[in-house]
Amino acid sequence: MCDTKIDIIFSMKENKTKNDTASEIIEKETMSKKESVLPHKPDLALLESFRYINSMPGKNVRGLMIDCFQSWLTVDQSSKPQLLDSVKEIIGDLHNASLMVDDIEDNSKLRRGVPVAHSIFGVASTINSANYAYFLALEKCHALNSPVSMNVFVGELLNLHRGQGHDIMWRDEGYCPTEEEYLNMVQDKTGGLFRLAVGLLKAFATTNQTTDYTALVNNLAVYFQIRDDYVNLVDEEYMKSKCFCEDISEGKFSYPVIHCIRFNPDDKRLSSILKQRTDNTDVKRYAQQIMVESGSMEYTRAKCTSLKGEIMAEIKSLGGNPQLVKLIEALDVQIKS
Repeated sequence: MCDTKIDIIFSMKENKTKNDTASEIIEKETMSKKESVLPHKPDLALLESFRYINSMPGKNVRGLMIDCFQSWLTVDQSSKPQLLDSVKEIIGDLHNASLMVDDIEDNSKLRRGVPVAHSIFGVASTINSANYAYFLALEKCHALNSPVSMNVFVGELLNLHRGQGHDIMWRDEGYCPTEEEYLNMVQDKTGGLFRLAVGLLKAFATTNQTTDYTALVNNLAVYFQIRDDYVNLVDEEYMKSKCFCEDISEGKFSYPVIHCIRFNPDDKRLSSILKQRTDNTDVKRYAQQIMVESGSMEYTRAKCTSLKGEIMAEIKSLGGNPQLVKLIEALDVQIKS
């Protein structure tokens, strides 16, 4: 029996005359330590790998999107002056932590043009650092003192990990999902943080509290992911920050890959290449050629154009948002080129 339990038992005996219950005595023992559970002081030595990836500039699409939605979901700055910064920190921390885990799960080599965190700090340390960052983000959400925010946080983190789980399972089992299955996965995996950001703003908004932004946010997430799938296979500048056709090396069933395999199920060339997890540039260029010849790249591009049209129509129906329109147009540049 550990010393703490012995101390509690003796304490219980000493307090019998006071008719204290066991739970009351334990609570008193805990409170006597005068240790505050929150806020937790982060141990920076354990966050080295997280701080490493946090220092690398990204596209900051989620932060920009929060700014865009803030024009619809106005927050009383006098009651919550730091809310916008807090929401950005929560989403940013979760995003960067998830990238650290993604890079391990995908066996990636580069992230934002530099070596991935686990190649420098090790797998075990990087996993722990990422998990630590998840809970620091949870603490920041808890500090908002809003049950609605906590519910949104938990729900969307579950969605995110469910989506990521399906993505990994399909890759590892060599199962090519249907387009519908893929879109549902993306709404979970990519849409999780998008909806969380909007949900946190909405929990404190003084305007448009009853407006449902779910369809718009889901379409934004799907557009962003399919666009990313597309540029991963065609954009030479993008490839410099990661590696040439990284999704092929990872064996990932991205949107154009799914279309290509299901467009002609008797052609086993692309699915066979995916199984190899190859780093050979010539083989990956051949995979590119297969997808071009099958019309899969053009199909993916057309899907992005269609999604953009739906997004623009939804923005208009919600009263307009010039800032959000500008963000979509900026993302669309790589699709048009």
